[in-house]
Amino acid sequence: MKKLDTSRGAAPLYLQISAILKEKILKKEYDYGDYIPSETELQKMYDVSRITARQAIQELEKDGMVQRARGKGTKVIYQKQIEEYLTKIRSFTNEMLDRNMEPGTRSAHLSIEEASPEVAEIFHVDPETPVYRLDRIRTGDGIPIVVFRTYLSLRLNLPLKDDLYKGSLYEILEEKGCEPVSVTEKFDCMMPDEELCASLEIGKEQPILRRIRISYDADHNIVEYTIGYYRGDRYAYYIQMKK
Repeated sequence: MKKLDTSRGAAPLYLQISAILKEKILKKEYDYGDYIPSETELQKMYDVSRITARQAIQELEKDGMVQRARGKGTKVIYQKQIEEYLTKIRSFTNEMLDRNMEPGTRSAHLSIEEASPEVAEIFHVDPETPVYRLDRIRTGDGIPIVVFRTYLSLRLNLPLKDDLYKGSLYEILEEKGCEPVSVTEKFDCMMPDEELCASLEIGKEQPILRRIRISYDADHNIVEYTIGYYRGDRYAYYIQMKK
């Protein structure tokens, strides 16, 4: 076990302990979902006060590395970000496969509901016109990454069988002859509500990335309107531009 530097001018002990734990997390000695030593255990391991141990854990919390679970301990929530370059249209399934991750779907539900004024404006229909609404929680290597809420036109004549939508939606659209060929997207940041916290398994203080996509087919008809709520600690987007 690495010893602390107690010499004059050395970094505060809680920062040293925090740095040691952070290194172990980055090296996956403490992997995602693992519990790090408790305050009492850190106190004994490094011969420090309970306050020092607590401060060390708090530093990791600030860095988004761990999350306290009342009555259970402090769990590692850090994972390396998934980096997506916005150069072409990809489905979530292909994004995961491109990064050697296993795509999955924790839940999927397709329903028919009346279009809100916002949805009606996007699809150029009257408010309260029936549309499909598809809600899904998508995962990478079994870990929730994004909550998708997708609206689709009834002209697609989709079967109301939830299990059919646990794979790639774009493969289904391609079979229907409505594969997206162009998209417009908007990105912003927001704080999650209780439902999103539960779905993404994050704390209420952890920001999420909201990605709004409108897709068009070859005839410039709107195919989908999707709002994606991504874990901010798991996703990063890059845009490449040339003069």
